[in-house]
Amino acid sequence: MSLFFIGSVGGFLSGILGIGGGVVFVPLLTYFTDQDFKVNTGISSMAVVFVATTSSITYISNGQTFSIYIIYLILGGIIGGYLGSKLTFSLDTKTLQKIFALLLLLVSYRMMFSNGFSSRFEENIFLYILIGIFSGILSGLLGIGGGIVRIPLLIFFGGLGNLVAQGFSLIATVPTALTAAYTKLKNDKEFAKRGSIVGISGILGSVIGGNLAFNLPQELLNTSFALFLLLVSLNMLFKTSK
Repeated sequence: MSLFFIGSVGGFLSGILGIGGGVVFVPLLTYFTDQDFKVNTGISSMAVVFVATTSSITYISNGQTFSIYIIYLILGGIIGGYLGSKLTFSLDTKTLQKIFALLLLLVSYRMMFSNGFSSRFEENIFLYILIGIFSGILSGLLGIGGGIVRIPLLIFFGGLGNLVAQGFSLIATVPTALTAAYTKLKNDKEFAKRGSIVGISGILGSVIGGNLAFNLPQELLNTSFALFLLLVSLNMLFKTSK
């Protein structure tokens, strides 16, 4: 029952705020289960696959077009997802939690105070591969989709519009998160099953949240979620410092 709750709430927040879900799934799994943080990152990666796939289908069904650069973004994401997942096993749990908490602080700050990004470089193959690898490492390491860092990098360095960057990121998230989930959970079918339950529950929540998002001020949603992330990150940092 707790997995269904985690998936529904995480998916709802994902849909209403336009995020991949891992930044919500991991804290909820940490607080509402007695599983190790490393295990939770794997379960979250599995859940993100379901939510990101649903969001990607929605994006594609709206007739958005893609460039060949998305292939390089996906390639880099798969490499990064594998490296990040392997790196997880070499770090202790408290270190991972501190990294995740610091990432939440960064995201919280960006959501509250960022005024947008502008392009700095021309599009090129290596740029997309590097963005994919960097965001993929964070995805594999922390169980997130990677869009939190991937989207601003695509806008800032690749010169993509916000909507296009979101679509690129969502599609790249699927194989990236799948690589991370497989690497972490391939030897444990029970945890893979739990990740699937969270992910399937998240689909329903994301649909409801996505429809509700059109009727609420985006600025209010972003500020509220930023405050939520701030509280979670500070609480996690406090716990790991004991």
